[in-house]
Amino acid sequence: MKILILAYYNPWISGGGHRPICLCEEDIARGDEVVFLFESDAEIDQMKKFSLFNSHRLRLLRREKESGKLIAMNQQAEIFETEDDILEKWRPDYIKSHNPVQSFLGILKKAKDKGIFHIYDQMDFWDGFPVQPWGKDVEKEYISMADQCITISEWLAQKNRDITDKEFKVIPNAIKNAFADKLFMSYEEVQERSKRKKKQIIYSGAIWPEWFEMEIIEYLVEKFPEYEFLMLGPYLSCKDEDDGRNNVEIIRNLEHNFNIKFLGQVPHEELVSYLRQANLAIVPFVINEVTKACSPLKCFEYLGAFLPVISTNLPEIKNYPMIEFASSKAEFANKVEKMIEHKITENEYKMMCNFTEENTWKARSQEINKIIIDKNLARR
Repeated sequence: MKILILAYYNPWISGGGHRPICLCEEDIARGDEVVFLFESDAEIDQMKKFSLFNSHRLRLLRREKESGKLIAMNQQAEIFETEDDILEKWRPDYIKSHNPVQSFLGILKKAKDKGIFHIYDQMDFWDGFPVQPWGKDVEKEYISMADQCITISEWLAQKNRDITDKEFKVIPNAIKNAFADKLFMSYEEVQERSKRKKKQIIYSGAIWPEWFEMEIIEYLVEKFPEYEFLMLGPYLSCKDEDDGRNNVEIIRNLEHNFNIKFLGQVPHEELVSYLRQANLAIVPFVINEVTKACSPLKCFEYLGAFLPVISTNLPEIKNYPMIEFASSKAEFANKVEKMIEHKITENEYKMMCNFTEENTWKARSQEINKIIIDKNLARR
């Protein structure tokens, strides 16, 4: 099939592990052809580092926000000069949109007039973001024009019932099959890891004010000088979403402690070695509408590395194995102290194996593909 993907950022933003590229990789692996159309120029200089950039099945285009001009980002995309070239000459079998980008409303309306199937993939609670460079109050139009809507969490699906009668199929985030294969450890290796005297606690992902509860980290670092804290992920907002809040001073103050390291943004594939070396993983999120709505990618990867997890009370991960929840920084610390010494049982190991096998991007992509096929058959 031919798929037109619409997103605000380039596929490999923030290291290359986000939902749009994870699903896109599965589309291409299945033999589909993809046009990936995005708007922001953030981190576009990093794209050539990724092997898929040169795939003959992937055409990358950036649409300039002001002029609407299409810019070919790889050689394969040079056949397109206008949006009409995509819709009429190439003619996608369906469109998959990930962000409610205002400037893409025109191409979506044209596609609807041509009867091209459109699936809207709601990746976040966009109204909760302090800065929305893709456009405000646009999502309702995306939902209205979509032939099928999917979302990442039950919380968001429930929230959507307040604004639309359209059904949202819940398809959470997942883990890449190849990434899980690299993370895999035998039960004996997991047991051996737990015997190390120097314990390491890991966090991977964005360290942004609207998501991250810095007070918990400050408390843990002070309370447990014997543990090493490794923080992987950007702590400066992307230029498109910068709301003026600055984490740098907080990070600098924390780095005065000898037992914490902030490594900044790390390419997704490089996370493997860090996760395999850790003893415990954390999700110290603020509890608000943005985080209640989320499906934390990191949890799939933590569990894929057979790590016990301590998290604040995020509804979407309540039934995941080997996750302990805390409602305060003191409770968080108590759970850390308890679980960092926990010896994973053989039964717990099997539960994490099963969870990882059932929650891959390949499985998610197959689920979406089935929706497309079933809906298109029903329209005939």
